[in-house]
Amino acid sequence: MTAIAPRAPLCAALATALIGAAALAPAHAAQRTLQLSEDATHSKPVSAASVRGTPLAKAGAADRVCEIGAKWLRVGFKQLKLSGYDSLVLTSSGGDKLVFEGKHWNDRSFTTRALRGECVDIQPYFSQPDSAFQLDRYDYSAVALDKATVVVAGAGDICDTSGNACQGTSDLIVSINPTAVFTAGDNAYNSGTLTEYNNRYAPTWGRFKALTSPSPGNHDYSTTGAKGYFDYFNGSGNQTGPAGDRSKGYYSWDVGDWHFIALNTMSGGTVAQTQIDWLKSDLAANTKPCTAAYFHHPLLSRGSYSGYSQVKPFWDALYAAKADLVLVGHDHNYQRYAKMDPNKAAASDGIRQVLVGTGGRAFYGISGSHALLEASNDSTFGVLKLTLTATGYTGDFVPRAGSSYTDRFTGTCNKGNGNPPTQTLTLNSVRDVTVKSGGSRDNGATLYADGSDGGQVLRGLMGWDVSSAAGKTLTAAQVKLQVSDRSGGTYDLYAAGAAWTESNASYSGVGLGTKIGSVVPNATGAQTIALNAAGLQLVKNWASGAVANNGVVLASSSSDGVDWSSREGTNAPQLILTYTP
Repeated sequence: MTAIAPRAPLCAALATALIGAAALAPAHAAQRTLQLSEDATHSKPVSAASVRGTPLAKAGAADRVCEIGAKWLRVGFKQLKLSGYDSLVLTSSGGDKLVFEGKHWNDRSFTTRALRGECVDIQPYFSQPDSAFQLDRYDYSAVALDKATVVVAGAGDICDTSGNACQGTSDLIVSINPTAVFTAGDNAYNSGTLTEYNNRYAPTWGRFKALTSPSPGNHDYSTTGAKGYFDYFNGSGNQTGPAGDRSKGYYSWDVGDWHFIALNTMSGGTVAQTQIDWLKSDLAANTKPCTAAYFHHPLLSRGSYSGYSQVKPFWDALYAAKADLVLVGHDHNYQRYAKMDPNKAAASDGIRQVLVGTGGRAFYGISGSHALLEASNDSTFGVLKLTLTATGYTGDFVPRAGSSYTDRFTGTCNKGNGNPPTQTLTLNSVRDVTVKSGGSRDNGATLYADGSDGGQVLRGLMGWDVSSAAGKTLTAAQVKLQVSDRSGGTYDLYAAGAAWTESNASYSGVGLGTKIGSVVPNATGAQTIALNAAGLQLVKNWASGAVANNGVVLASSSSDGVDWSSREGTNAPQLILTYTP
């Protein structure tokens, strides 16, 4: 009996480097999302020497991960915690960008989607003392991302009393040699006992148990609590393992640039709200551009069953997150549907359902038709082979030896490569002035900021007309200054605390609001201040009219003052907005 040769595992003991707050460990272990990779992908630990951090990471202090010759990198996070408006921005040398905002990743261990280029800059915008992140490794490849593929295969309704058919479909898995295997439930008939798993499943599909991420079916729950299922995949009595927590039976994992989600429909009854809430949280934390979910009961079928409305909440959440594939079983046949929405209507941004209940159990006949049913067969045992890229998939129904029915389909992921095209909008300041703590102002060709200048503190005020940004989906914002006299001090950018004009602005009348960015202008020429999450939200609010547009203030406690051009000078301060069309 042939066994699949195991693929090289990820490094078992990865060195770690702490960035951000020194004490990051939560009270409980972080939820870990397994990352499986394409062939020719390598993994390296992040060493303490390769990154830089401070007790509180601040805007302007970027870290970088690089691998010479790499076409792309995935960054592995041991932990990430964001509070308030804090954010973390990853930008690659190949032009890709990934922004983390909110609490979706708190207490999670995960790997990002692939970012093209040899280097990834990691830029924290932290103002809260408990915001922090910790890296553990990065993955990379010399194979171009659009050429990198990974294979996943599987089926549902697998091993019955004879074992002959599931022996044949297991031989297919061995010959395909996938990186990962899924099951769509009802893996060992008739009742999913541990004895049935050991006697029927283990000699056949058990040959690649180490590669398998299963899901349960109604027959598995013929044994109370699916005890045999969990005992086989997790180990007898173990609460958790490859099949997830035995009190839940749902979990997720990543392979290449795909996110796979194993869900638990149990006996087809009402799905608990707890699982639906978990699914929504899992989808919100996913950075991969492509998503597949697999479980036992189909939303739509034309076999012995017509479908199960109980799984619609899964579809609602998956569709809202732009998922791509749903893989199911339960009907003992093969059915492939066109992309559809949760109401079973054709949709160009919908999810393709593939029913592959052909793992080895006796067939159910196809009954009736449906406008979205594109291919079907009720007489061929086989498995589904998925060849996955960062932008799409090719699916093949592979028949058991001696059978001739095949099916092939392709698709593009609904989120593309995860990096939607962006455009920029550059705005020159429409007002700017220097205000002095002594009460005077300077509205000349040069703007100033200085913590001590002849006994006075100087601040530079700037404002822009952002009406042209109304209605646009803003993704980033930065202020660009043309520095004529550099400084080694740190200069912070704040929301202006009150309305002002060039003729009435005063030091005492325009206080400092929320800090939205920082810069050390230690060179002349163009200097940029990337706005943090609070700053981006401020600009959004200006554009929508939600708050008054009072502009910004550049201030510092440094006595080494910085000078830059005003709108009356050579180059006006600019606000550069990035947005998706």
